[in-house]
Amino acid sequence: MLTRKPYLGLSRKLVLAFDVGTTYSGVSYCILDPGEVPKIQGVARYPAQEHVGGDSKIPSILWYDQQGVVRAVGAEALQEHILEQAEDSNWVKLEWFVSHHPHLSLNSHFKDDDIPVLPGNMSGTKVLGDFMKYLYECARNYIQDTHANGSNLLKSVENNIEFVLSHPNGWEGPQQSQIRRAAVAAGLIPSTQDGQSRIHLVTEGEASLHFCVANVFASESMSKPLGVIIVDAGGGTIDLSAYSMSLSPQSFEEIAPTECRLQGSVFVTLRAHTFLRNKLRESRFGDPAIVGQMKEIFDKTTKLRFRNAEDPSYIKFGTLRDKDPQYEIRSGQLKMQGADVASLFEPAIESIKEAIEQQRQKASMPISWVFLVGGFAASDWLFSSLQKHLQPLGIHFCRPDSHVNKAVADGAVSYYIDHLVSSRVARYTYGTECGVAFDPTDPEHQIRRQTGTRVSESQEFRQQFFREVTSISECGQVEGEIQCYRGPLSKPAWVDEQPVASFLKPTRLGGGRIHYRIKFDVVLLFGLTELKAQVSWMEEVISQGHPPCASSCFRFPAQDHVGGDCKIPSIIYYDNEGVPVAIGGEALQESVIERAEDEDWKKLEWWKLHLRPRNMTSSHVSDHDIPPLPPNKTAVQVLADFMRYLFQCAENYIKETHANGPDMWESIKTNIDFVLSHPNGWEGAQQSQIRRAAVLAGLVPDTPDGQDKIQLVTEGEASLHFCIGSNLAADAMKDNQGVIIVDAGGGTIDVSAYYMTMSPVSFEEIAPAECRLQGSVFVSRRARGYLQGTATQSPQDINQMTGEFDKTTKLRFNNPSEPSYIRFGTVRDKDLAFNIRSGQLKLPGADVATLFEPSVTAIINAIEQQRRSATKPIDAIFLVGGFAASDWLFSRLQAHIQPLNLMFCRPDSHTNKAVADGAVSFYLDHRVSARIARFTYGTRCSIEFDKHNSQHMLRSNMAIPRPSGRMVIPHAFSSILTKGTRVSESKEFRKAFITESTEVTSCNNIATEIVCYRGEALSPRWTDTEPAMFSTLCTVRADTSKVSKNLSPQKGFAGLQFYRQEFSIILMFGLTELKAQISWVADGEEQR
Repeated sequence: MLTRKPYLGLSRKLVLAFDVGTTYSGVSYCILDPGEVPKIQGVARYPAQEHVGGDSKIPSILWYDQQGVVRAVGAEALQEHILEQAEDSNWVKLEWFVSHHPHLSLNSHFKDDDIPVLPGNMSGTKVLGDFMKYLYECARNYIQDTHANGSNLLKSVENNIEFVLSHPNGWEGPQQSQIRRAAVAAGLIPSTQDGQSRIHLVTEGEASLHFCVANVFASESMSKPLGVIIVDAGGGTIDLSAYSMSLSPQSFEEIAPTECRLQGSVFVTLRAHTFLRNKLRESRFGDPAIVGQMKEIFDKTTKLRFRNAEDPSYIKFGTLRDKDPQYEIRSGQLKMQGADVASLFEPAIESIKEAIEQQRQKASMPISWVFLVGGFAASDWLFSSLQKHLQPLGIHFCRPDSHVNKAVADGAVSYYIDHLVSSRVARYTYGTECGVAFDPTDPEHQIRRQTGTRVSESQEFRQQFFREVTSISECGQVEGEIQCYRGPLSKPAWVDEQPVASFLKPTRLGGGRIHYRIKFDVVLLFGLTELKAQVSWMEEVISQGHPPCASSCFRFPAQDHVGGDCKIPSIIYYDNEGVPVAIGGEALQESVIERAEDEDWKKLEWWKLHLRPRNMTSSHVSDHDIPPLPPNKTAVQVLADFMRYLFQCAENYIKETHANGPDMWESIKTNIDFVLSHPNGWEGAQQSQIRRAAVLAGLVPDTPDGQDKIQLVTEGEASLHFCIGSNLAADAMKDNQGVIIVDAGGGTIDVSAYYMTMSPVSFEEIAPAECRLQGSVFVSRRARGYLQGTATQSPQDINQMTGEFDKTTKLRFNNPSEPSYIRFGTVRDKDLAFNIRSGQLKLPGADVATLFEPSVTAIINAIEQQRRSATKPIDAIFLVGGFAASDWLFSRLQAHIQPLNLMFCRPDSHTNKAVADGAVSFYLDHRVSARIARFTYGTRCSIEFDKHNSQHMLRSNMAIPRPSGRMVIPHAFSSILTKGTRVSESKEFRKAFITESTEVTSCNNIATEIVCYRGEALSPRWTDTEPAMFSTLCTVRADTSKVSKNLSPQKGFAGLQFYRQEFSIILMFGLTELKAQISWVADGEEQR
């Protein structure tokens, strides 16, 4: 991994990197603060984006109206009401517009007819400018919304923004000039020399190298120079670059001319479109609109899921009623043979193999590693096919990170900050056309230039020329065209050997006429990723002399959204024997769903709610609302099956993505600690269940040493650690400040309040944590009820609609004044009486808003409860969790919080990873020094009767004599740790007790229950007044047989002999688990 040094600049600067791709585009950035270590962030929240925190990109799509005005861009262009308006208003949809720019030499299988035409007289540069303008607005809004004091931050860098714009390896000077003109058109920079100096161009290959260095390579594995190839497999192009690399000491040099192939993932989709047209030509589903719909679904899901040529693939496009067995259409999905799908990938795979071999042949040293990045790298089939080719060659091959689709954007920022590559290799021969003095002995008059020259960043290539003119005024300006030769000759000498695009006009000299000679050098600088040409000269005028003057011109199986979704669905299919047969993303594959239907498998989701505490407030949910567990399966066993699967996925991921991954795993597999998170409302019983599940899953052995390898953390505290580690929240983390963390998840809303001190960094919980069962699944549950009451569809259709609402409509919704849509059928499905058109149901926005309202209200109530209970004022609130991706939830909470003068933000792009990342940070950093007891803890006991105590007198009929003669009353409660008490990690709470017995053997063991009181009383004394508020958490037992042997008998009532044993109950609540112990004294020493 790359270790960066603090930024040495004198003022704050913002670096924005745009990765404008053929199919998807993204932005990464870095705020450079003097003296601070730079940290690269990704913009991962865009308008109308479904997979927030997962997809860090948006579709490269624009809608233009008939006047050439941009009407919708990116994910907004895919909203159903936009599609409806576009159809009604005849707007022009533009995608793949980047393909209007590549050089003709890349287009052997690709024609202009394959690209959507540009609207009207609009140029590709104008379209690129419009798109970059949108990306810039999104980046600004994201920084403003997610950073604490985001508006002030933007103001501080307003005139100090650097732009890094990436492009395919195959783009050259003309395309780079178009990018620069587009940046001016977008308003990123002014059209001045100073403005242009703030634009930095980098090839996608070199950006990907920087990404790999910053995120993957370990210095111990690359202490010697190694040859590596970076394969950036994108939507349009495949960019390959080869480097000599050593991390100790750090050294990077390009060792072969870069490669660029037009065989990205979009061409797989194009081939699929042709395949579908041919397959369904005679089918009733062969309508071009339906085939186009199938193509889009193939592109979004089928293509990404495909990983085995022997298994069928599916395109789900219609309702459950759509079928045509002749064309393998069943339940609204088309079945494709795996071999057919594999053939669609084959041209791209062969092109990449060929390009890799080309790089290996031209490289000046052997290749040891190949790294696959880019959006297309998410394809398991592509990865496995290349792996089969490379492994027999002894070449290490891996996908280096979950966020392979962010490689270029993140790497472009790293390029600006780190600037790792010291030399590159010229792809072609560069020079200028000129006239030379005739020399009959040297008929070729060769200029000594050749392809493959190694070029350092500061190296200049200079050739001297003369120009003779008849007028001194013609010497006032010198022009020279820089031309590129792409042919096979190693030393091209004459432009007429192979024609070039343009020619310089010859200079004619009059015989005997006075002429002036100007000597100039053409200087090429190719060390960075742009070819720069300059002219330098010394003026020599024969009749007069002038003084010399110089001048210059961030993966799971079957996961669709790889690198974006860092989570998988908590779904398990069990067969009739109770064996798990599909888990996570694999459970959503069409082949699995079809087999589950045929073999009557049991689908289990929301199973985590079976573990919830029964005393938790959940009037709106009961066991009947949760899918039942399979026969003879407990919730703990289901949790174990799921944790086992997660562990296997983690192992495979580490092996595949890390350099020397298998060796790394072997070195750590016996030394793994596990941090398991749970909702704030889960207590001892649920924590014990988690520990049992970890044993059943095979994570740890069922021994004390095994249990020591498990640490439990609440989701609220894990989220706090995530926010601490997030640069976006850093500005809000101020000394002596109260913060509330709202972790809005799928099932629970966990709310925690902390007080911060920054010197040293320390956090204390300042209010009992809150947990509400109002997560995002309950919005979907309410949507199901709404659909059942308003639509006349079958139960199967309602299920399908609810699923689509959960995956898309719910995430996109952000405005109650605009309609929302649920796409569930083909473009032919319509029923205008029920607002169904083109296979989608139209919902009034106000109705969708009501589905969110109970969750919004629950969160607001929890926040207000935290503010009332907190022992310090609250200054800031952070919203994280998967539900935090909802723009409507964010805006509703913002409307409540902003009038209170509280800072409110979603602190990071990957809010749905807050708990997992924060749990690791909890293990590493352990920032919270004190917590607040949520309830009162103690034990049931008997208390000595006091006739002067009114409560005792009320219970006088219950009095029991003890062997000592004392009268005691049962049903007393002895508090050991009271609700609201501040508890440091090392603090113990203890209380002494005694037990009396007439038999010494009864003192061989002590057993006592730890009881929790959940009522409102500040000092509960009796368990019989509010019996429902008391519950047993656990029973603590101790073997005291050794000390009981030394007990002396005592004389009690009427001379009765008895034995008295003294002990203490100790509670420790400093960590996130309650621990209870019994202590006693033996031989003058305390035992536990």
